Amino acid sequence: MGHRSEDAEYCEVCGRPMDATPALAPAAFCGNCGAARPPNARFCEECGARFPDPRTGARGPSGHRVDVPHIPRPRDPVSAPQGWVAVVGPDRAYYNAVIAELGSDGPNLEFPPNCPERRIPLRDGEVWIGRRSATRGIDPAIDLGEPQPDPGVSHLHAVLNARSDGTWTVTDHGSQNGTTMNGEVEPLKAMTPVPVGDGDRIHVGAWTTITLTRQGGP
Repeated sequence: MGHRSEDAEYCEVCGRPMDATPALAPAAFCGNCGAARPPNARFCEECGARFPDPRTGARGPSGHRVDVPHIPRPRDPVSAPQGWVAVVGPDRAYYNAVIAELGSDGPNLEFPPNCPERRIPLRDGEVWIGRRSATRGIDPAIDLGEPQPDPGVSHLHAVLNARSDGTWTVTDHGSQNGTTMNGEVEPLKAMTPVPVGDGDRIHVGAWTTITLTRQGGP
């Protein structure tokens, strides 16, 4: 069935020529995790990915769009250097930047009023950042599905890896909405490790900042 349009040449709803054969509607599924997409939804309720705007093709703050998350492959284990802690919490300044970039979509995202800061010791040499999914075998040490889920975080969003010299890298694993650092606007390149150290701030989702701190020792 066609759309109503006052323009005789092109449809004002879908932009197709008025004499063209109607296209089949795309499948209403999340391109990141495959979950069903409710009508008019902007974020996936399962993985938190932001859906592209059907009118513009926009893919959210990062510009990334992938079909499935990149699960880390087994590698030679590196023990976590002692004394490192991830301080995780909502960041008003980062949230404001996201809202400004989203424009008219911004009012649908409310800054969490009661989301306490958490301190998570980095006990393993590989630390996943994301949202837990029992069905997909994803159980991140830094779980942003609690205590208040950040809707912009993918199940496997990013990974911290310890290096043999006692430092860390962070790698965005093809997240839908991207990862930034230290207040920068440009997202990290997917699947590319970036060195991080004491005091570095990792921004993910709609409002979450993860600050690395090293307590005691050199």
